[in-house]
Order: sequence, then structure tokens, then C-alpha cells
Amino acid sequence: MKRHCPLLLLTNDDGVSSAGLETLERFLADIGEIFVVAPDKEKNASSHSLTLGELLYVHQIDSRHFSVTGTPTDCVNIAMYKLLPRRPDLVVSGINKGANLAEDVTYSGTVSAALEARLLGVDSFAVSIISRGPFRFESAALVSARLADWILDKGLPAGTFLNVNVPNLEPDALGPMKLTRLGRKAYGDVIERCADKEGRVCFRFGRDEMRFLDDQTAADETDWKVVERGCVSVTPLRVNMTDEGSLSLLRKQWEW
Repeated sequence: MKRHCPLLLLTNDDGVSSAGLETLERFLADIGEIFVVAPDKEKNASSHSLTLGELLYVHQIDSRHFSVTGTPTDCVNIAMYKLLPRRPDLVVSGINKGANLAEDVTYSGTVSAALEARLLGVDSFAVSIISRGPFRFESAALVSARLADWILDKGLPAGTFLNVNVPNLEPDALGPMKLTRLGRKAYGDVIERCADKEGRVCFRFGRDEMRFLDDQTAADETDWKVVERGCVSVTPLRVNMTDEGSLSLLRKQWEW
């Protein structure tokens, strides 16, 4: 039986005018009906934040493209409850300009949009390209199209969404997609002391040396190790963040 025409929701944290989002839409166009609902400007590192206590505004660009004055998480909610003609079959967030590896998934607006879709019961994945530019978005878009088609056919386990990181290589130079676990990374002091125009002392986040940590106890390959070899990292993430091992241990020690 032929699969019905799927409805795909695309979003990101780089803003509705991002070239990564435009490329993603172009490569997914043959898979199903596409709607784009994304922030009106960059919302990098917005994590899983909702806009509470402020009004949100939606600008309709055309019948299937909308910008929102909010976070990626806002966009997913507004799209699913107010803008789409029906429930989407898949939500894809990206293509993010830069990696989302290891603990960075906790800061990422791109990953959080996919998380929100999963919380709302829809299969989803976030996709990022590992570069600071120039970006080979077509490579990540090609990977996304293959993965989207696979998910629409097979589905994902309940409570699971995917975090995808693609090396910034030409399509024919990419290695295969590998299932991975989150790695670990460590930053140095990323806080910069500076002064504003009035001479007041202030602080901002800068960039210091970052290094990945090799977990010798890990049985599975980590995301950062896989992409260093030119392969595509696909990491299953769970909505339920309960540490079952610690829960079992603490129950044995609990004395309250």
C-alpha cells in the first residue's frame, strides 16, 4: 500500500531566513508536504525555553512559511496547535550552523525543538553541520532526506528522538551513518570581562579552548569520535531523563 503524503514541519534556531533551513526544505520537498515555522531571528543557545509573560507574534510569509517572535520551542507549539492543517508526521529541526555534540545538546535550541516535538508525540530529529563556515548544507540536507524517509517508514521508539551531526564534507566524501552515544566535552574559562560604552564592567561569553573527553568505559562509540572519522553521528535521545541506575542505588540508601 502506498504511504499517504506525509506532512513535515521544519524549524530551527538560526532564524527563518537561514540558508540551512532553505536547503533542508529543498531536499525534503519530494518526501511530503512541507511547512516551515521558525524564529524571526537567531535564537542560538535558547535551549528548551518557552516565552512566558510576553506576547508572541506570527508573520505569515506565504501559505506554508511563518516566522515567530519566539524560541524554537515556541515555534513547534504554535505550529502544531494553531498553524498546521493537521498533526505533522515528522518534525525536523535544522540545519544548524555548527555542531551539537556531547553536552551541547542541553543548550541547543535546535535540539530542543526536536525534543518539544517528541514531548508532543511526534517523531523528530535535529540536524547540525560541523563547521564554522563555509557550510556544505547540501551534505546535511541529503542525510536528512534519507533519514526522514526511513523514519516515516519505520518510526522511532516511543519517547525517543534523534540528534544528527554531519561532517562538513562533500556528499561523496561522507562516511556512513553511525548510531552513537553522547560524548563528553570540557571548556576552559569562557567568560570574558569587558566594559560597555559607558565604561561599566560587564561580562560576556567568549570562546576558549574546548576539548572532548575520552570515556574509556563507554561500550559504544561516542558522537564526536564518529564525526572525526568523517561519518555521520546519529544519537538517540530520550525525553525521560530519569537515571534508572542511580534511582535504584538511592532507593537502597534512602533513609528519610
